[in-house]
Amino acid sequence: MTRAGSDWPPGLPVPLTAFVGRERELAEVTRLVAANRLVTLVGAGGVGKTRLAIEAAAGLVDGFGDGVGLIDLSAVSDPVLLPGVAARALGVEERAGAGVEERLVRVLRDQQRLLVVDNCEHLRGPCADLVAAVLGSCPQVVVLATSRENLGVPGEVTWRVPSLAFPWPEHPPTASQMESFEAIALFLARARAARPGLVAGRDEVAAITSICFHLDGIPLALELAAARAGALSLEEIAERLTGCFELLGRSGAGPARHQTLRASVEWSHQLLSEPERALLRRLAAFTGGWGLEATEAVCALPPVAPEEAAGVLATLVDKSLVQVEQTPVGSRYRLLEVIRAFTSERLADAGELAVVRERHAGYYVELAERSAVMLLGPGLAVWAARLDQESGNMRAARRWCAEDPARADAGRRLAAGLYQWWTIRGHLVEGTAWLEDVLARDGGQERTRAVALIGLGLIAHYPGEQERARDLLTRSVEYSQRCGYQRAEARALLHLGPVRALCGDPAGAAQACDRALVVARGLDDTWLEACALFRSAFTRALSGNIAEAKPLALASVALSPQTGDPRLRGYGLMTLADCLIREGNPGEAIGLLRDALGVFETLPERWALLRAASLLAEACGAQGDWPRAAMLLGVVETLSDRTGGRPYAHFQARLDTLASRAPGELGQAWNPAREAGRVLGRGDQITTALWPDGTREAAPAAQSGLPLTPREREVAELIARGLTNRQIATRLFIAERTADTHAGRIMAKLGCANRAQVAAIVVATSMRTLTEPASPGQSAAR
Repeated sequence: MTRAGSDWPPGLPVPLTAFVGRERELAEVTRLVAANRLVTLVGAGGVGKTRLAIEAAAGLVDGFGDGVGLIDLSAVSDPVLLPGVAARALGVEERAGAGVEERLVRVLRDQQRLLVVDNCEHLRGPCADLVAAVLGSCPQVVVLATSRENLGVPGEVTWRVPSLAFPWPEHPPTASQMESFEAIALFLARARAARPGLVAGRDEVAAITSICFHLDGIPLALELAAARAGALSLEEIAERLTGCFELLGRSGAGPARHQTLRASVEWSHQLLSEPERALLRRLAAFTGGWGLEATEAVCALPPVAPEEAAGVLATLVDKSLVQVEQTPVGSRYRLLEVIRAFTSERLADAGELAVVRERHAGYYVELAERSAVMLLGPGLAVWAARLDQESGNMRAARRWCAEDPARADAGRRLAAGLYQWWTIRGHLVEGTAWLEDVLARDGGQERTRAVALIGLGLIAHYPGEQERARDLLTRSVEYSQRCGYQRAEARALLHLGPVRALCGDPAGAAQACDRALVVARGLDDTWLEACALFRSAFTRALSGNIAEAKPLALASVALSPQTGDPRLRGYGLMTLADCLIREGNPGEAIGLLRDALGVFETLPERWALLRAASLLAEACGAQGDWPRAAMLLGVVETLSDRTGGRPYAHFQARLDTLASRAPGELGQAWNPAREAGRVLGRGDQITTALWPDGTREAAPAAQSGLPLTPREREVAELIARGLTNRQIATRLFIAERTADTHAGRIMAKLGCANRAQVAAIVVATSMRTLTEPASPGQSAAR
């Protein structure tokens, strides 16, 4: 199945060019993935392994209820980082002190998911270990990998990706036969993008045949040559390629295809202008991609003027030497690994390696420090996504700073600037290593050390190491006061307050929060003030002082719109709702918590989503809405696995009480509700699934029974159990296309946008049937 446009599945990069040919290969890979747990596509660089894997995955996604996930390893050089990178790609957060690989396996254990693991060759051993661990414990997970050699995992099926079919020059095709050869079809498609209206007559056919023959049908080489069609005739391309191969040709060491590809890259490089060559080699400093701003900051050195960098970059894109893709935060550029290896050599040969890497590190240190401010406002989600994209470059900058003691302070600033991103995203294992390195090295500004201690304190706080968090944050306050860094002092104090409360020191907790509020107001910092108000309220609520907590929470919610940071409103609403639950007013708390969930569903803070769902479960139970309480308990279980944490011990005890009561309240409806909630927790749109019509009541379909045919009810119940359309078809002995049709009609009839909403309605309806008392007539019938 070929997909395009809005039908393209989430989790895979959207291709910017059409997929040409490969019908037989695509069909074979699809067949292999359908029949095996691990399929590895192998082949030389540039042969098209990644593109084929992505196209195959896009066609297979409907067979996996939890979709497809791409784990791109091209920017990962340290094997230690592999589990964390894989976890992040699949929405599983790190927690310091927790085994990331074990938690990744736990999250995937009940999922039906296709994993595309791309560019494994440089991490073959660690990658094989991770894949084996996942496949050994997750029976419904399938892996499609790409590598230059197989992984060596038991049960692996290796499939070598061939070059595209091409004719021999001695037997050129006729015009009508031309595009039956995939190499010619690809070359023409890309050449016509460079020169619209290109017509291939007899002479052109001969030239194209020669080009495809000399390039061995390697897709990357063909695209590089085709990009020249805007400036050269096809005959000129063929002539120059032939001469180039005679000069550079196939005489070097290594496999013939590697020599062919290298020669084609060299040929394309020779045709560049000097500014184009200079910019291209400097782009090798980037790891995992970059943006236009980074291009100008790092690579704009003579002969490339800053104002010319964008134009030169565009010409490199046009010539297929630089790849570009559109992302939610703007255009993103990258080099294929084959091109990057070539340009890295040219960068060293030009004697520019040191200056370019220094500019690269300087840019990312500045970006990290800028992000520390931008993550505290309306740009939170955009900046978190931007830092996600730049993680490979941040690591490369850190390695450069660590190589020379003279650059050590820049490395400290880089690590300290990223502490909020690490805690927001849950990248706590890597964050701990970076921040502890800041403190372990001699020297450095006390301001930087104070910030690093805040980050380490937060990292200890989330998984429950409260005594360690208290000690680290206390040291940060001392450093901040000693060097007069009041902003860091306030931030350390507003985190220290709740930590002290969790350590059983309510008086010290209130003192810390009150001091943070005084410092924030003295700085005239609205964000710090709103945060200090929320923390003061949260701290007092933890200690049971609801009378003082409630007005502080109200003040925080009232001030939060002025900060531009939606998180502060969400946190304030949660604290206020907690107060209302304790006062015996769960109905009003539910409305506030649904608003808070709505805030955090759009932000990269699943820890807060977990906390809001926990409180909402408690409020629903207190109001007697046990079906939703049970579903929310299931949501909390899944979110706990995804985040690697649990609510604070104080709140966990309340949840445990709720979970022990729910089975008695619901009877046989308990397990279906909890399992449906576990399914909902795999996504972040929880409120729309639990309240599909936007009101506080169940959707009309759930109130009056499902307006479905008997067969549609069967399908809907299987959807609620998490089965894919393919599995439903097998279970009911119907065609998969018929199951697709039933699922579409069910969503249309129930007014649902996704399968999670269908599950919520089905479970709500079935629980109503199970829990409502029967009428006298029904009792007699039974």
